[in-house]
Amino acid sequence: MADQDQLAFQERLDRISRLFTDIVGHAEVSSRTRCPYRDRHDRCTALFRCRNQIVADAERDLLTCGHDGTFDYRTAWESHPRARQRAMEKISAIKEEATSRRREQAGEESQA
Repeated sequence: MADQDQLAFQERLDRISRLFTDIVGHAEVSSRTRCPYRDRHDRCTALFRCRNQIVADAERDLLTCGHDGTFDYRTAWESHPRARQRAMEKISAIKEEATSRRREQAGEESQA
């Protein structure tokens, strides 16, 4: 590829990267307050019970999402909070073990 073509290609990649960075950033912020089962019409699409569900139309079995985005929705459907704590502790232990293994591998590779 000619230098000019490579430069134009890199500029396009940079532009796409900036666009996706903005999209991902917005999605990350939104994911902290907006329930993933809430659609654009505020209907609840979850196939399980959640304490934030409000019956909008009993005949059509239509539910709406009742949370207002001011709390962490992720605990709304947890029936066993202690199980969540154990899972979080296990995830932390796995992350620490993986980090330790990577450090050991990096040390072995640098000595080789």
